[in-house]
Amino acid sequence: MARSASHPFQHRARTRTSSRAPGDSWVDRIAGRFLRRRPPVGGDVRLTQRNVYVLPSRAGMLYATILLAMLIASVNYALSLGFMLTFLLGAIAVVAMLHTFRNMVSLVLRPGRADPVFAGQPAQFTLLLINPARHDRHALNLFATGMVRPEVVDVSAQTEQLVTIALPAPQRGWMSVPRLKLWSEFPLGLWRVWSYWHPSLRVLVYPTPETPPAPLPESRALAGDGEGGGGGEDDIAAVRPWQPGDSPRRIAWKAMARTASDTLLTKQFEGGERGELWFDWHHLPATLDPELRISRLTRWVLDADASGARWALTLPGEPIPLDGGPGHRDRCLEALATMRV
Repeated sequence: MARSASHPFQHRARTRTSSRAPGDSWVDRIAGRFLRRRPPVGGDVRLTQRNVYVLPSRAGMLYATILLAMLIASVNYALSLGFMLTFLLGAIAVVAMLHTFRNMVSLVLRPGRADPVFAGQPAQFTLLLINPARHDRHALNLFATGMVRPEVVDVSAQTEQLVTIALPAPQRGWMSVPRLKLWSEFPLGLWRVWSYWHPSLRVLVYPTPETPPAPLPESRALAGDGEGGGGGEDDIAAVRPWQPGDSPRRIAWKAMARTASDTLLTKQFEGGERGELWFDWHHLPATLDPELRISRLTRWVLDADASGARWALTLPGEPIPLDGGPGHRDRCLEALATMRV
């Protein structure tokens, strides 16, 4: 009975601890007010004495309180050994502060790249930490608003370390990386050294494809075959692993059964022109709201590209001529992602 009664309390304690974000302290809130007007920085950023800050951690505050109590007791009782021990522990704390500061200063931060994703998927930003010094950097924490937990990395002497952070991308359009916080409490955890970094890096978030997919317009489907059902899909060239955006109708169930694989496989058809498709914003049902229209057109673009067809996309004020291939697909998806409704 006693064991079962203690579980709710432990659960509430874990909930309170996990609900607090690493970058949500009072220092971060004050700094955010001053840094809000600063634009993102492009290119490399070198951490120096001007943009690296040091304060005692929670363990450091407790450590200082104990030292103060030891000093008062030594003065009150005239304990020579008490003075010696207090000053020795205080000197250790000062040396730890220098090592903590040295663990981050002179580090070079460089923005990487971010590949487009579909709305609802996590956007992954690649960042580069460059250590030009001759000593290693340990336990560096990188955090941004939206992350579940910080990324912890070590950077060896005179090397570069790639760091990938994942952030939620709920809406289509361009998404900029938020302000990042880099901090460390190495080696003793008595001090926290940190810095803020807002790189000029963004990712394109494509609209979410319609699910389940609507069939292609019957009257405008692959005209070269004389049928409206999407001809040209008889010659299967190969199968490949499933990728986000692939049509569920192209999953190779038979190939998965033959190989006894748990990985989804997608049919890939032979190249060549499979016909011409015409997608027009104004020909969609009037009952669909603008976002559902964008979602349906996104699905049609992906299906047309998977079938090897050529297609044209007509949006309000932005007609995209007939073409095909990955470049044409990316252009259409970008137009749909950045479309204003």
